[in-house]
Amino acid sequence: MRMMFRVGAVSAAVIMVSACEEPGKVVRVPVTTTATAVTTTTTAAQTDEQQLWAGTLAEGHRMAEVLALSTDIDPAFVRHGQAGVLTEPMLTIMTGHNTAISAAAAANGLLTGFVSQRSNGGATSADTDWLTHGILRFPDTASATAAAPALAAAAIEQSGMLQTGDWTATDLPGASETRFVTMEERDRLEGMAFTAHREFVVFTRARLGGPAQIQRIVRAALERQRPLLDSFAATPVADLAKVPYDPDGIQALAVGDGTVSSGAYGPRGALIFTDDQQAAVALYREVGLVAMGVDDSAVYRTADAAAAAKLSAATAAQTLATAGWKGAPAPDGVPGAACWTDSDASRWACLVSAGRHVAQIWATSQSEAHSLTGEQHRALAAAK
Repeated sequence: MRMMFRVGAVSAAVIMVSACEEPGKVVRVPVTTTATAVTTTTTAAQTDEQQLWAGTLAEGHRMAEVLALSTDIDPAFVRHGQAGVLTEPMLTIMTGHNTAISAAAAANGLLTGFVSQRSNGGATSADTDWLTHGILRFPDTASATAAAPALAAAAIEQSGMLQTGDWTATDLPGASETRFVTMEERDRLEGMAFTAHREFVVFTRARLGGPAQIQRIVRAALERQRPLLDSFAATPVADLAKVPYDPDGIQALAVGDGTVSSGAYGPRGALIFTDDQQAAVALYREVGLVAMGVDDSAVYRTADAAAAAKLSAATAAQTLATAGWKGAPAPDGVPGAACWTDSDASRWACLVSAGRHVAQIWATSQSEAHSLTGEQHRALAAAK
């Protein structure tokens, strides 16, 4: 069980998306939601637009700090899948490639949000349960209140890409404020819920068991999520362009060309990307984890060099213990680096640390892994 961020499943400039309504199957589409998309332009209008775009992404990363952990909702969902800022394209993907749902969100003023998808680690798509949980932010309470029923209605009115079943409005006992739809899809039951809470909408989609199990998941998600949202100090809409994308420079240390999850996260946001979230809670507290930056690598900032060494050792042990992975050659000239690969050497992972930072690199070949590891070590060695 690895507790570190698994970015190897997502390569530079692509996002993993579910195909044929099966969250475990993936296709690749261009990513436009990374910090690298924000470039310098010559006109004030373009600059303002880019600053607002970067600011809304950064606000989404802030919201990751108050997203209910999937394993708090149900401890069975142990395997990290996809996660990222809930832009309109991401919402389309997470709702089953349904453009009508994302259009309804946009029509009601969707600003940003964050979402995480996880599974129970089943051996095949047929026996795998999935939980997708996210929070969407709208301009005000009235907008969010209008958005929740509009999102559910959009699911019913238009099918997602390659969808074989139909969503049907369903009552959720004890949660009359929730707009809840269910669908029989390939002999499995799915449920999707939208609940307005202040200027937010809580979004939960689950595929597992029968109606009672799905209803339990939705209620548990709301019970966990609402207090966290109440603790969140949302940036005023007028100030979103001022939210710094990488306030303390942690994301700038991560090497690569950008993924859908690129950004700067706090210690709780970092938990979203781990497999064993509950074990990571204790480990991150022990090493004083303060921030994580994501690109094609994940960089972790701990309390000090001793804490970084402890995090590195724990990660190395967990990686080596993961089924299907084995030790592999580390790059020459990179002090303390360690690498692993899978059975057919199509996936590579390397670990490197310097000072109070630890970084995990993911690649598809030895040459790429070694090159990124060397580049990453140089960045960490130069960091404070």
